[in-house]
This record gives sequence, C-alpha cells and structure tokens, in this order.
Amino acid sequence: MGGTRPATAFDFAGLKRALESSDADALTGLYAEDAEMTIVDRNRPPSAPLRLTGRTAIEAFWRDVCAREMTHRVGHEVIGPDRAAFVEECGYPDGCAVMSAMTLDLQAGRIVKHLTVQAWDEVSFADS
Repeated sequence: MGGTRPATAFDFAGLKRALESSDADALTGLYAEDAEMTIVDRNRPPSAPLRLTGRTAIEAFWRDVCAREMTHRVGHEVIGPDRAAFVEECGYPDGCAVMSAMTLDLQAGRIVKHLTVQAWDEVSFADS
C-alpha cells in the first residue's frame, strides 16, 4: 500500500452555517493557527490591502463582523480538495448591501490563506 494518507476534507457546510448565523467561534475554528487573511476593498486597495496573520488576528476580525447587525448569505460556491471559492452577500438594516468574493486555500481541512475582495453600497460605511 502507498504511504499517502487521504486528505482531510474541508467543512464547507460548517463555514456556510457559521457565516449565515454570525458564529465567530465556529468561523475561527476553521483556520489553521498560522493562517493569513487578505482583504481588498475601496478603503484597502490592492496596493495596500488589509493583511491579518494568525488565528488570533483573524478571530478578532470575525468577532467584529459577527457582532454587527447584518444578514449573511453564502452561495455560488466552488469547492475542490485544496481550494474553495464563494460569494457572500450581506445586508445591513439601513439598506446597505455588501458583496464579497472569497477564495480559500486549504490544507488538512483548515483554511491557510483567505482572500476577500468586497464592494458595498455607498449608503453607509464611511469608515469600513
């Protein structure tokens, strides 16, 4: 028999549940300890994106997002053994809509790199 072990599958259904229910603990648990997150949007352009390194920094990000009064809907997913991509659509009570395209690099069933490119309505979010 070969010496290769089967890859640990990533729990995309768990990610979707965690995002749609604003569960920061469950989201954080999906990341590798040394994961990296990069976010590009109007305030953080490609030349100067927001970069978070390590699960602790990523946890703080998700705690902030999950504490906001907003809805999340995940769809358009494409899932492979070492990468997943999807779109998240969010809505705030004031009518502001946010759309994020996310790509996740995966290893051993955990997120090791996360890229988000997002845009939102100009209704609010002057300081996002």
